[in-house]
Amino acid sequence: MNQEPPSDSSNSMESIEREFPKLLHHPFDLSLDEWKDSLAEGGISLKEFTSIKKIRPDSKSLNIIIVDGDSSDGDEIRALDEVCGEEIPAAIVLVETPGNGARRDEDSSSLLAGFVPKPIATEPFQISIRAAFRQTAYRLAAHREENHRTIISRNLENLTQIGIALSAEQNNHRLLDMILTRSRELTNADAGSLYLVEETPEGERSLRFKHTQNDSKTIPFKEFVMPATKASISGYVAVTGESLNISDVYQIPKGVEYGFNQSFDQSVGYRSMSMLVVPMTDHKNEITGVLQLINAKQSPDILLPDPASADENVIPFDPAIQQIIQSLASQAAVALENSMLLESIERTFEGFVKASVQAIEQRDPITSGHSERVTDLTCGLAEAVSKIKTGRYADVEYTEEQMKELRYAGLLHDFGKIGVRESVLVKANKLYPLELEVVKNRFATIKRSIQSEYQEKMIHLALGGNKDKVKTLQAELEQRLEETGNLIDLVLRSDIPSMMPEGEFDELLKLGELTYTDIDGTEHPYLTQYELNCLTIQRGNLTESEFSEIQSHVSHSYNFVVQIPWIKELRGIPEIAYGHHEKLNGEGYPRKLHEEEIVLQARMMCVCDIFDALTASDRPYKKAAPLEKAIQILKFEVKDNHLCPELVDIFIKDKVYQVVEVFVDQEYEEPEPKS
Repeated sequence: MNQEPPSDSSNSMESIEREFPKLLHHPFDLSLDEWKDSLAEGGISLKEFTSIKKIRPDSKSLNIIIVDGDSSDGDEIRALDEVCGEEIPAAIVLVETPGNGARRDEDSSSLLAGFVPKPIATEPFQISIRAAFRQTAYRLAAHREENHRTIISRNLENLTQIGIALSAEQNNHRLLDMILTRSRELTNADAGSLYLVEETPEGERSLRFKHTQNDSKTIPFKEFVMPATKASISGYVAVTGESLNISDVYQIPKGVEYGFNQSFDQSVGYRSMSMLVVPMTDHKNEITGVLQLINAKQSPDILLPDPASADENVIPFDPAIQQIIQSLASQAAVALENSMLLESIERTFEGFVKASVQAIEQRDPITSGHSERVTDLTCGLAEAVSKIKTGRYADVEYTEEQMKELRYAGLLHDFGKIGVRESVLVKANKLYPLELEVVKNRFATIKRSIQSEYQEKMIHLALGGNKDKVKTLQAELEQRLEETGNLIDLVLRSDIPSMMPEGEFDELLKLGELTYTDIDGTEHPYLTQYELNCLTIQRGNLTESEFSEIQSHVSHSYNFVVQIPWIKELRGIPEIAYGHHEKLNGEGYPRKLHEEEIVLQARMMCVCDIFDALTASDRPYKKAAPLEKAIQILKFEVKDNHLCPELVDIFIKDKVYQVVEVFVDQEYEEPEPKS
């Protein structure tokens, strides 16, 4: 290497000379006692060797090897090149008799840093030794710089690919996991942790322990919050924005502001040693988190189950990879910020959706909870369909985004009820309460008219002394009043939406033909045609026009949700909500679609919507159907070609109904076939 690394670099010769102890190897028969003290003052230790072949330079020291050029074999000297290689910082100083230059050229080694003529004089010896150590430091610095560039070059493409992957991941938890995983892959780190910076409205900052990984130990994860101060390593990085590359956290120099708490290591039998801690800085240059990598290893396959294995296998984090990790941490901070922003937007939208559902349910408390139950059931059915690997839906598998789309569609499927009159939504019986009061008052008037009519006749007869006739009229009056009471009871029974007993329908029709005369002598029917039409409704409690109004909620829902500028992954919501009342045979509403025109998610929602309508306990006009009866009705719907048989079968066999709290412990059993 010809170019010297920058002096302010951790790879500079000055820093290397400070970092590494100095070791001077010399032949046992070449005494250096004369210079022993001065060498010691310069931090140089002496080590004898009996043969060049037995020299084993220390990779953690700067090694100068003094070789007697008069007696050493040239091959032995050149062999030191292989022994030391580029990894061990070493240099050779040749001590020889003057005039031996030809021999020196013959024995030339790449490690040769100088020569000292015999007899050894102090000044040339000291100059050569200092120069040799300087060259050794230079060689190591050059090697580190080359390795630094190689690591950066090798990992630039990885960094680009990681950046793309980080920006594509939208799930916050998976993103945190990816940041740690990729950082550890680049550094061969055994473990790592990730902290997020939190700030109160008053400006107080703290660190939340958000994620951790460890190859060697299974450690239960639990979030906690710690103060963002300089007292801890991660806190120091969060406060100052400086990266820390520590070779051994148990031997942090005195005088620094941060320290390492060994209590966690002791509690799990782990040994934290080397540590690389970098700030996660976003595009505004604000620190949003701290990435902490622990225990770099030569290979990711090495495990550190105990402190002894850590002492043997842990190495410092290479300064070259530190720059890569710092760049990755910045990319991760931006990706995390984007992910958290997206998550915040989704939470806001989720709140809007739930508020919308709550607004509808406040207008229609009768069906409170219906939208969420249908959503849970439909999502449960979709998950069950995704697991099926045979049959019609073997190739159907819903992604996380598609499940989110289905969930929103479920929550909003009845939003259109906001366009339906509240009186129709909450109508419990065939007549509205005020309409029934009018009928009751009318019958009270009819009773008084009958009483008035008979009492007038009885007074005339009594004045004429015809007591027997008075008794006869009294009996007739009581009979007429009883008959009228029976008629109003018939009205009250008919007002409740249920199966009419045989004969009561005809009685209602006859009641519609009866009239009474009011006090002014005007004739009126017992029941108006509108009242009669309502009371004779055979199924349910709604008139034809009211039922059409209720059905219109589907179109209202669609017209509402279709106006929302959905992102690409959620654009199917309007169509799913629009189709949840369609039937396979085209008898559904509002578009009377056939099976091939109805999206699968809408077909699933139709099954679940019917099931919840049957089993819901909050409908005043009907009792909740038990599980067995509800499923039998679903099967009848299949026979009528209203529902998909495969979906109903999956709904039953996978016990999708158990997502509803009331059925969580229930299990449907097929009835025994009739003999």
